[in-house]
Amino acid sequence: MTSTLRTLIMGGVTLAALFLLAPHAQADIIEVEGATSCPGSLGGGLCNGMQAFNLSSLLVLLSQPNSIGAGTQKYVVFNDIGNTFSFSMTSTGQNNTGIANNAACQINGGASSLFNGCSIVGGNGATTTLGGTQINGLTFPATISFSGANAFGSTFILGFVSMQGSSSLVTVPEPSTLALLAAAMLAFMGLATTTLRLR
Repeated sequence: MTSTLRTLIMGGVTLAALFLLAPHAQADIIEVEGATSCPGSLGGGLCNGMQAFNLSSLLVLLSQPNSIGAGTQKYVVFNDIGNTFSFSMTSTGQNNTGIANNAACQINGGASSLFNGCSIVGGNGATTTLGGTQINGLTFPATISFSGANAFGSTFILGFVSMQGSSSLVTVPEPSTLALLAAAMLAFMGLATTTLRLR
């Protein structure tokens, strides 16, 4: 092996080591942004095959343990929930501490015509809203909410950007879902009462 080739190899190995050892900026950013077409890519928005994910289905899918990895994941979604949607997030946090060193919510690009508000409330009560100061030392679980007058029936990207640990979601039922559940339970109780009376 010539000395020039050996020098090039050593230089490449040194650069690779420096890149891997360099600190990487991380900030848990939960965002919505204007949609791209399907099929998408991890950085541009993943799709459910050739179509957007239904938001309700995606939130259930992301409730699987560690379904959101460290780094960035974005999904093209169709909002079948309502003008407001919320979810709770758990995370291993930075260096498996259960704490993110900073967090923010954002509404970017074309999504600003759909949404006009977002918030994050940490497990310790720390709060940030759209355009507000990021939360330093976000503890989990955290509740994330987005709202807007034109959000229902729209297609947009839901992004988890620069995540510091493995995360998963716990969906927060909307009031209409809770009302439907209560009505179903009352119907079952009525049916059970009628059946018991007939015996």
